[in-house]
Formats: sequence, structure tokens, C-alpha cells
Amino acid sequence: MFVGLSLEQAPPFSAPIKFFLTAPIFAILASLLVLFFNSDIVAHDTITIALLHVVTIGFMVMIMFGALQQMLPVVAGAVIKNIVFVSNFTYIFLIVGILSFFLGFYLYEKILLFIATTTLSFSILFFIFATLKELIKVEKKTPIIIAMILSLSFLLFSFLIAIHLTISHATSNISEIHYNLASLHYNLIFFGWVFMLIVGISFQVIPMFWVATPYSDKEQKTIIYSIFTLLIIYTLNSFFNLGLNIFYKIFMIIVSFYYIYLTFQKLKNRKRKLRDQSVIFWQISLYFFAFGLIYWFIMEFFNLPQMILAITFGGGFVISLMNAMIYKIVPFLTWFHLNSKGLFDIPTMREMIDDKKIVIQRNLHIISITIFIIAIFFENFLLIQLASLIFAISNILLFLNIYSSIKIYLKYKTN
Repeated sequence: MFVGLSLEQAPPFSAPIKFFLTAPIFAILASLLVLFFNSDIVAHDTITIALLHVVTIGFMVMIMFGALQQMLPVVAGAVIKNIVFVSNFTYIFLIVGILSFFLGFYLYEKILLFIATTTLSFSILFFIFATLKELIKVEKKTPIIIAMILSLSFLLFSFLIAIHLTISHATSNISEIHYNLASLHYNLIFFGWVFMLIVGISFQVIPMFWVATPYSDKEQKTIIYSIFTLLIIYTLNSFFNLGLNIFYKIFMIIVSFYYIYLTFQKLKNRKRKLRDQSVIFWQISLYFFAFGLIYWFIMEFFNLPQMILAITFGGGFVISLMNAMIYKIVPFLTWFHLNSKGLFDIPTMREMIDDKKIVIQRNLHIISITIFIIAIFFENFLLIQLASLIFAISNILLFLNIYSSIKIYLKYKTN
């Protein structure tokens, strides 16, 4: 599966696993916090910012940093030096940064915002430079490697914007350009960092994990360079007010639907036709992405709640897809590290996590996202709390499902 990957190349089991295991905890935390707030939360932009970033940094960045540690040796042959130190340093400062960021915006305490900016800078910038350095060294840069380099570069740029935005709040110095920069930050984070990285990783893992037809070189380059070009146009538009917003939106939607179409075809026509819950998760994420893109376009003409877009893109598309990846990567890592120790009488990857438990967790996740969308559209806070409760339960089950695979590793490792 991970052809040519040796134990010497791979990071220790604990390096990516702690990121995967911690991510659901932050999703649970964000959900439970909503349950303790009253309906006034809807009117507090700073609390909304705080809660969203508990999920985006606490769940999404955690998963992506964990996945990159594992994928770099596989996809690029790029091994991060001193991976244990890099992993632990990134992980510790990321946790401190997330918690101080939330408390800083919730309490609107300036010192906490400065602590959040500092600790997240240590964590995120350190990890970006550690990974970029190894990726840039790779001589043969395939489209997948280029996608990773571009996604990390967009993360770097958007994070620098985020530092400016956070300091603006901390110093109560919010200028006219603040909201333009905030919009640029959202677009660069979603399409530049998250979507670009998903695109690059899917070019590798969909043929590898699900024995599907590979994306052609032309397909890969078309998607990657189109996203890059459109984001450069959007950046220039943000700074110079060129009036290209609708142009950017239409063409980004076209590129995104092209990716959705290709990916659906790859998954539908895969050679291994066994029923796979992770494939269903992936397909669901693409449905949410398609719905979000249509909603994003309609927002150009109607005054619709922007939070629905955040829930659809973030919860429906990205978190669903990350669930799909976790249910493949974690069992594989458990099997790979046990197998590399010379242990062969071990469960198969399909036996690491109970299929029925994945189905329950997946259904709860879909229900929670659907209720979130309905609740926000009708401004019903009781439904928001119901969705939050179901989302919390879903992530508790995700945590337990991941841990069930880790328990197998611990059991056989110590025997």
C-alpha cells in the first residue's frame, strides 16, 4: 500500500497518532461550549470566531499536520529530520495556542490574544518551515509535491494575515482594510491551504487506498495550477479592488466541480468493489462540497447567512473527508508498525475498527451537519444546541474508534 516505505523512513507511531487522537477532543470541546452558551452567542462575533477556530485549528490543522508527517516520506520521499522533536514541539505549542486563542476572544483579553499569536506562530511557522524545507529539496517535483508546497505556502501567507488580524483585535486597531484581509484569509485558508492539500493528497491516496484509476498528469496540473492562478487573482483583487470577485468565484466553482466530478468517477469505478465506509464518507464530503459551492454562488445575489457556508465547507466537506482519511490511515499505521516489528499474527486493517461503529459515527456526523444548516437558516438556537450535542457524540465515537485501533497496537507491542 505505502510502497517502498520502511520503518526507518516512517515517523514513530506516536508522532502522527497524537494529532489524530487529539483532534476529536477539540471538536467535542467546541460542541459542549455551545451547549453552555445562551442564544446571545449569535450576536457575539468574537465568540463565534473563537469557537470556529477551536474546530478549524483544533480539528483540521491537527489532522492535516498529523497526515503530513506520515505522507511526506510516502508521497515525496521527504523525511523530516528530528521528527520526534518537530512533532512534539508543534503539538504542545498548538494546544497552548488553540486554548489561549479561544479564551482570548471569548474573554476578549488582550494578553491572551498576544499569547495565542506567539504560541501559534511557534507551532505553525515551525512546522511549515520544517516540511517546506524537505519538500523543496526533492529533485523530481510531481504535481502532488507541487500541491503540497503551494498549500503550505498559502498557509504561511494566510497565517501571517491571521497574525495581523489577531493583533488588530488585541490593540483595538481595526482599520478599513481589516474585513478585506479577513475575507482574503478565509479564501486562502480554505482554497489555498485546505482544498489544495486535499487535492494533492487525494491524487495519491485515492488510487492507493481504494485501488482506483490514477488521476492523469493533465488532470492534476489543470486543477492545481487553476486554483493557484485564481487565488493570486483574488489576492490582487483584495488589495487593488479590481472588481474581479464574481470572475474569481465562477471559475473557482468550475475548477472545484471538475475535481468533484473526477473524484466521484475514480471512486465509482474503483477496482476493489468491497463495501468501504471510508468511501461513503468521502462521497458524502463531496456532496456537501457541491452544495456549498452552489450556496456560495447564490450568496452573490441574495443576503444569506454566511455561517451556513462555513458549516457546509468546514463540517460537511472537510471534516467528513478527514474522517474518511482517519479510518484508512490509523488502521494502516497500526498494522504497518506492528508488522515492521516482525509481528504477523495481528488483526487485518479492516478488523482494527468495528465497521458498525463507523456507520453509527458517520450517521451522527451527517445528522449534526444537516441540523446545523437548518438551525442557522431558521435562526433556531435550540436546534443549534441539538446539532452541537449530536456533533459532540459523533466525535466522542470518532475518538473511541481511533483509540480502538491504538489499543490493538499497545496490546501486541507489549506482548
